Amino acid sequence: MSTAGESATHERRVSDAPLLGLLATLYFAQGLPSGLLGKALPPLLRDQGVSLSAIGFTAMLALPWTLKFLWAPFLDRFWTRRRWLLTLNLATFALMLIIASREFGDWVSQAFAALLAVLFLMNLVAATQDIATDGLAVSRLAPHLRGLGNSVQVIGYKIGMIVGGGLLLWLVARYGWRLSYAALALLIVPVLLPVWFMRETPAAQGDAVKRAGWQGWRGYVRLFADFLSAPRMGWWLVTVATFKAGDALASRMIGPLLTDRGLSLADIGLLTGVVGAAAGLAGALLGGLLLLRLGHRKALLLFGTMQAAGFVGYWLVAGGARDASLLYAVVCVEQFADGLSTVALFTAMMDVCRRHSPGTDYTLQAALQVTVSGLAALASGLFAQTFGYQAVFAAGSALTLCALAPVMMAFRKSSSSPASGP
Repeated sequence: MSTAGESATHERRVSDAPLLGLLATLYFAQGLPSGLLGKALPPLLRDQGVSLSAIGFTAMLALPWTLKFLWAPFLDRFWTRRRWLLTLNLATFALMLIIASREFGDWVSQAFAALLAVLFLMNLVAATQDIATDGLAVSRLAPHLRGLGNSVQVIGYKIGMIVGGGLLLWLVARYGWRLSYAALALLIVPVLLPVWFMRETPAAQGDAVKRAGWQGWRGYVRLFADFLSAPRMGWWLVTVATFKAGDALASRMIGPLLTDRGLSLADIGLLTGVVGAAAGLAGALLGGLLLLRLGHRKALLLFGTMQAAGFVGYWLVAGGARDASLLYAVVCVEQFADGLSTVALFTAMMDVCRRHSPGTDYTLQAALQVTVSGLAALASGLFAQTFGYQAVFAAGSALTLCALAPVMMAFRKSSSSPASGP
């Protein structure tokens, strides 16, 4: 005979499955436009003859991800998450159709500024959607599910990036830009169904645990000030800012490097966007499981070291190594480590969040991480053009190793989660 506790556990597990499925579809939808911006756009632009420095400066399109903490409290307090998510996904769908309305070469040669403006708007919508989705995840995932929840987050997002990045390049090489990107836009439609049927109370009418208690300008500022003044928060924020900076500096130049080495768009799409991304999915899934055994401190140190080692492999490729098996190994190892390290960082960020303002707290950390990573990505093209590809990957590896120092400082008195750490 099952006990009441066992019955409640079973019911909770049953109710957890739809939530994890909903989060997976939402992060997949965010990954579709991000796949274009982060993975497909650099080699596409390079194929059109755009300079490395200009490709690096397209990282400015990620500015909304840096500033999104400014409007995060409004999403925590007003409207419902269901309404936000429906509206924002429809906006993404419309913007993707606009981008698919003309050939990519025509965008670059005839309306490059307009293309950048549309891509900026798509980033703005995706960043705002991320606030709503992260708030949903932090508020509804039980602590013991956060590692698995972040695995689902990273896997859903990476699958979206595979489709919106690597698969897109493969499709463009065979069917052209307009048909390929229009087909990708249609994938947003089935994502709307689980959002339509989700149940969510208005953030402004929820209980005290579910809403941020602020009124007026002073309360708005106090939301951020109270979070930033928590014990040991300084070293933790340095960790958040720097942990993926080396990755951002180096990974931005992977596509252009492979293009300059003579690989076709289809080959790059298959190598980095499919094979490599599959390794990243495996890393994300394993990362959530390993966190339960390792704890945050050990996981961040181990996975960060693996990420740095992956860029040493690209340093060899940039130096002239052309063996196909080596290239595949480098891509898979680096992407596998990226999946591990991303899950470890995001789960630790989630554990820091306060119960009454999950979207705001998580978004503030994410905005800091994106700001520093964005600056690194912004410098990557100019760095590569001035010093060469090898210097970029060496610097990326070195920065990643340096970022392990604040990890040790943030957890110097505790090996537990940052919720009891910084």
